[in-house]
Amino acid sequence: MRTPGIPRPAAALALAVSLVIACQAPAVNTGSTAPAATPGTTARASPAASPAAGTSGWRRIADIPTPRSEVAASEGHQSWTFFVVGGIGGRERVESYDDSTGRWERMPDLPIGVDHPMAATVKGLQSNAPQGVFVFGGYSGNATARSFRFDLGTGRWNEIAPMPGPRAAGAAVAFGDRIFVVGGADGSRLIAPTYEYNLTTQQWRTVAAIPTPRDHLAAVPLAGKVCAVGGRRLSMSLNLGTFECYDPQTDSWTRLPDAPTARGGVGAAVYDQRLYFVGGEQPSGTFREVEVFDTRTNAWTRGPDLPTARHGLAVVVSTGSKAIDAARNLVTTPPRLLVLTGGPTPGGSQTAVCEALDLK
Repeated sequence: MRTPGIPRPAAALALAVSLVIACQAPAVNTGSTAPAATPGTTARASPAASPAAGTSGWRRIADIPTPRSEVAASEGHQSWTFFVVGGIGGRERVESYDDSTGRWERMPDLPIGVDHPMAATVKGLQSNAPQGVFVFGGYSGNATARSFRFDLGTGRWNEIAPMPGPRAAGAAVAFGDRIFVVGGADGSRLIAPTYEYNLTTQQWRTVAAIPTPRDHLAAVPLAGKVCAVGGRRLSMSLNLGTFECYDPQTDSWTRLPDAPTARGGVGAAVYDQRLYFVGGEQPSGTFREVEVFDTRTNAWTRGPDLPTARHGLAVVVSTGSKAIDAARNLVTTPPRLLVLTGGPTPGGSQTAVCEALDLK
């Protein structure tokens, strides 16, 4: 997390502080119900959000080599490979996880070190528009507008046009030949305008502002829209469950039912028309809640709790794969929700723990 109005320390000092915090024992959220909304929030409990049956279904997978929090994550070469980018504890570090082999690989470092960046991947366009893994902004001393593209073919980072203004702790979503950056802050103020990056023209423009400005939120493509969920108003004491979706066709936002648990420092991913909303932090500890929004019922339910409560985490969906192991056996991995690294205690802590939940 980042405290508004306080100058950021030098990178070496920030890393030292992060390592000290990481040595503390993780806080455990033992409650079976969602915490009450804090003053200024709009979240409320949903009758559909029934209590989860423990952490059934989760499994531990390979630890990330560089424990970090406040990271960005996005798909890599395949729909079962993922990049974890930047973050407190490794601000220039980029590592790739292959869910078919369970292995991590070190990738070329970011050109600049950042925490709280935003990332999205564009692949499969039938055009000459640049594609690959895009990383925007983050805190690099102060909030930055600098943006980069990792070419999955050449394995190199290239700097692209900067965002219209500096931004960190927001979210980026790829949508066809465009990428939308929503929410976030510049260090002391929330950023309301939504930025659209056009891959064909390689230029930015500003589109409709998010109705509820917030940072430390998550955003995903869902039902033809860019949907933002959770976040906070510059303080982990002002968490939100707000759920709003942007329609690129009409350049307008609509509000959906709030998430049952108000929280910031969150992650989210989508599979089979369901949004999985995971993790987060508040002053008293971190969240293990997994809440699921189903577009077919327009309602939230409770999923199996995350075994390792944390915030500033990477949440992605692996669509499943087939691979041949060392004994020449065919190994099939099912679609599953992956939760990678993050902070086990509020603030700049880190864990190497990564966990997976099979999806039906």
